[in-house]
Amino acid sequence: MLVTKEWISKNYAKFNKLYWNDQLPHNLKFKLSSAKKSWGFAAFKYDYPNNTIIPTELTISNYYDSPEEVKLHTLLHEMIHIADYTFHPEHFIKNHRAVHGRHYDAHGWWFLKEAERINKFGWHVSNIVTNEEIKASRLSVRSQRSESTKKANAIICVIYGTNCNFYFKTDVNKIENVKNAINRYTFIKIGDIKKVKYYKFDNKSMAMRRSCSNSLIGWFATYQQTMNMLQKIKATEVRF
Repeated sequence: MLVTKEWISKNYAKFNKLYWNDQLPHNLKFKLSSAKKSWGFAAFKYDYPNNTIIPTELTISNYYDSPEEVKLHTLLHEMIHIADYTFHPEHFIKNHRAVHGRHYDAHGWWFLKEAERINKFGWHVSNIVTNEEIKASRLSVRSQRSESTKKANAIICVIYGTNCNFYFKTDVNKIENVKNAINRYTFIKIGDIKKVKYYKFDNKSMAMRRSCSNSLIGWFATYQQTMNMLQKIKATEVRF
């Protein structure tokens, strides 16, 4: 199933009463995302005048179409984070600053203790997404379309220099921004630019990487390393 904001709100209210005596915040924003790696997310903001934190948002990803039980486990997982923010703001504050886990493992001892308490009611909440949950889930139709489009539009740009090369992943809709960025950048390490080439390719892992546009983030490589990379991803030169 894919969840809705109404589904999140309804089950949040139910679990809040069942497992936290209705003491978790009632004014959270509920959001949906298409994040691949983060199945859920709980956010807070720092309340400077009172030196505390305030839970603000709870997000569930619809990247995967999962059985409802998996979505409920994700919701309970994020509600444990909300409970941590609510009852123990000191876990997330150091020297009058919110530190967002830099000195505290939000999936550590407190989370595991709270998950153990919740699991006594018949749940299987974990501090990670389990293999069983992954196997029970599949890409949503929207995610399938998104991945297909991303793969179809994926491009590798190689800047060939006198000292070495620099390459990065982008897509066909960002070519003009890329060209402008290349004109702005000073590529000291690669020396003088000899040529810039673009390649279509067939490699899902590379295609799913974030596409550069105004900022160029990629890899330096020798000529031979560049050729090996292009061969590995079955690259074919295209012109724009």
